[in-house]
Amino acid sequence: MEVVKRMWIDFREKGVDTALAQLHPEVEFQLDDGTVFAGHQGVRDFFARFGGERRFAASPYTFEPCGEGVIVAGHRRIQTPDGSESEYTYFSHHVHGGVITRVAAWTTRDQATADLET
Repeated sequence: MEVVKRMWIDFREKGVDTALAQLHPEVEFQLDDGTVFAGHQGVRDFFARFGGERRFAASPYTFEPCGEGVIVAGHRRIQTPDGSESEYTYFSHHVHGGVITRVAAWTTRDQATADLET
């Protein structure tokens, strides 16, 4: 659980590159539409899509152990010049050997739980 909390703190306070220390170099980063970004560079590529007038924010509300992983219930928002899109999101975090090996975003807690059970 602590590595997941540290990743969220690092992301919020110091940015993506610092948060990568908590992620396995070959981490799988999956969006709720099924798009997958692979490895540290994939995570950087995802966040590089935002900047200027297009902004991304994610806020964790709760951290819940689930098997060997952690579910984070939170909120994500994307702002563009045309408006904003926001929704509650459940993030599953697979943790092995003290690092996060997979992060996936889901629209329901049941989906996040099922992901951690596979």
